[in-house]
Amino acid sequence: MDRKKALTSAAVKLFAANGFDATSTASIAQYAGVTEPLIHYHFKSKDGLFTHILETIFALYFDRFDALPEKTPTEFDKLVNLIRFHFRFAEDYPDETYIVISACPAKLQDAAHVCAQYVANQGQRMSRYISECLERGIASGEFRPVPVDATTGLLLAMVNGLMRRKSLRLDEIEGLLGAVLDFCRQALCA
Repeated sequence: MDRKKALTSAAVKLFAANGFDATSTASIAQYAGVTEPLIHYHFKSKDGLFTHILETIFALYFDRFDALPEKTPTEFDKLVNLIRFHFRFAEDYPDETYIVISACPAKLQDAAHVCAQYVANQGQRMSRYISECLERGIASGEFRPVPVDATTGLLLAMVNGLMRRKSLRLDEIEGLLGAVLDFCRQALCA
């Protein structure tokens, strides 16, 4: 592993375990097995390293989001893919997801902060994805005639809440994904 990746990996582990403020550049360098000036060489500062981590995790997120299948047998299948994608992402990147969930909310009031920009982009893309599924499903008779905007908001909040719950490592509920999918099927499908 190159030293920049080692620094990033160490910072992710320490930020997730201790939080941004309680993690020093010295501790990151020590954990990565490099010297502290290397952080400043690659990232300029701890804030630069943190921004790099956020940019990296959101790039991974959007790449996977964009890879969701466009064509599915049903619109409900598209919603299932979206929900499963979020569960898998939190499982595949637990520390990175935890950092986003725990650190970004405090930054959302600052429109110039990278967190605010990425979270807004995520919300817009998810809202569009969900509302288009609902509109097509309602038009085809697959879904009940539900209020699209309100139902989109509800599904968006549910997915975000489930990601938050999973990433904050709250108690694991056996069968949660299946229960969520069953709930959505009963609520939406005609």
